[in-house]
Amino acid sequence: MKWIESIVDFFDPCKTASGWFEIGIDCFPKDKIEHSFERFIPSIIAGVMQKKKKHIVILPYFCQEEVDRYLAIAERMKSFPTPNVSCDFLLASSPRTETSDELVAAFSELGTTIAFACPTQIFGYPEGPGAMFWDCMEYISKNYEGNDGFSLWLESDMAPVKPDWLDRLSEEWYSGEEVPVMMGCFVPEVYKHRLLKKRKLILHPHINGGACYSMDFANQMPDEARQGVFDMAVYQYAKQLNRARFTQQISFSTLGRVRRDVADSSKVLLHGFMQEKDAFIDQCLKPLTAQELEQRMWHSMLNKLETAKRKLRVQFVRKGRRAMLENMFLAKQKFESENPKMFYQPNGRAA
Repeated sequence: MKWIESIVDFFDPCKTASGWFEIGIDCFPKDKIEHSFERFIPSIIAGVMQKKKKHIVILPYFCQEEVDRYLAIAERMKSFPTPNVSCDFLLASSPRTETSDELVAAFSELGTTIAFACPTQIFGYPEGPGAMFWDCMEYISKNYEGNDGFSLWLESDMAPVKPDWLDRLSEEWYSGEEVPVMMGCFVPEVYKHRLLKKRKLILHPHINGGACYSMDFANQMPDEARQGVFDMAVYQYAKQLNRARFTQQISFSTLGRVRRDVADSSKVLLHGFMQEKDAFIDQCLKPLTAQELEQRMWHSMLNKLETAKRKLRVQFVRKGRRAMLENMFLAKQKFESENPKMFYQPNGRAA
């Protein structure tokens, strides 16, 4: 190995004998030094890879209600075993919100925690959350350069529901030939079906914003990707790079089915999209009871019944956010059932 030889040559006793004694190092024959380096190579490589595989969980917050939900999540995470992968927590406060010392203290018990005050003075929706997202991505690209782990944008209506959730997301992140630039819950084209009228497109394909992003995501995206709602804007560029990955481990859920999803072994992170947030997070964080575990055999039938009811409801609920939500769930279910090979399935783990 040439790089070993160059190091050994630098410390060659025949060339620098006086230098060895000046710094208090004995002179060893060249073959012994080389052997020592070879023994430590696995440890050196392991240390480098451990550094590369560090992940970041970003917790963006705008108000005390969001802080309270994150505190509940932190308390639940304390009962989980220490993950095998390394993880930092970036607590990102809105420019209009003071840093929460209570939140910093709670997550400091779980790992390295960074309090980050988003600097961009842009407010309102969708510009405010978008500005915070890009502030965080810029910070990460500058401070975690060379790291190929992910940065998870964990919104306050999302919660981990498996003790090994971080390890399992990491496993999927590294499962391809190269890491993606984003990995999350895919939403296909969503149409509103109207009686005696042509169907209407109401949602374009995208990966929902509560997702995993590469550490260099800010550098991967062009300026055009920073316009509009960030998750809708960035997907097309990640797709062009052929580095957008769909995962079923991050999943939408509702108050009506959240306990079934907590029991679903294929789901590790649930997102209560358009749900009552406090109630949803409470349901996510409660441990499963013995009775709930026994009832898992009925979940497939209950899911089919829910889908049948949803198909009936969309015939009557035709306007507003409710119509969009119902049609989105139907479109996602159809896409996932027709394209199972597009989703990661780890060996030995039932879906």
